[in-house]
Amino acid sequence: MKQRFVWVLTLLLGLLLVVAASCAPAATPAPTPAPAPATPTTTDTTNSVPAIPPISMQRQRTSGTISKINGDILTLTTAQGQVTVKISSDNTTIQNVTTGTRADLRVGAYLMAIGPQDANGNISATSIMIRPQSQGVPPAPPDAATRANPTSPRTGARRGVSGTLTKINGNTLTLTTTQGPMTVNISSDNTTIQNFMTGTIADLHEGQSLNVMGPQDANGNVSANYIIIQPQGRGTTPTPPSGS
Repeated sequence: MKQRFVWVLTLLLGLLLVVAASCAPAATPAPTPAPAPATPTTTDTTNSVPAIPPISMQRQRTSGTISKINGDILTLTTAQGQVTVKISSDNTTIQNVTTGTRADLRVGAYLMAIGPQDANGNISATSIMIRPQSQGVPPAPPDAATRANPTSPRTGARRGVSGTLTKINGNTLTLTTTQGPMTVNISSDNTTIQNFMTGTIADLHEGQSLNVMGPQDANGNVSANYIIIQPQGRGTTPTPPSGS
């Protein structure tokens, strides 16, 4: 009897606890904190794109026709479009070129001959330039492919040689060069002869054909070191290979 009473009491207490739990207010869950607003980021457009370095100043050769002269500024019309050429009285050499003949070849003249070279170092000239000796050889852009070793010439390689004319024997010329005597053969059909004479800015006129050498900036403008005024209708003067 006593055990049944204890069991009933325990059951009643359990029921009271269940009823009390169901009547208690539900706990309010803690609110989830709202995500912090993203901090706006700013882009420094000043330094976001690296500056493009300027093109290295390097000597270029430009050929074209003078379309405008404005003081010491020339506008040259070339195959690639218009190019501005700046002339400096201190740094620009100007030369006039006239058509020459074999009669202009005299012992003592300073020549540059260009043409293929044979195994013995002799040159079959396609072009001969008669120059004032004080002005030396016109500058030429680097061209490793056409360089030749005077002590071991490459047969057929186009080469330029410069020196003083010391002997004329018919169609064969002997030049005294820094590498020693050189033989140059000329042909009445295939050899062009030109005379180079000192010029000035006053010799420049619209319509003339020029070869210009000098450093070129990123916009294609040239600071002329060397200007060659071409004979009318003769096109451009061949550029001697470097190493000549």
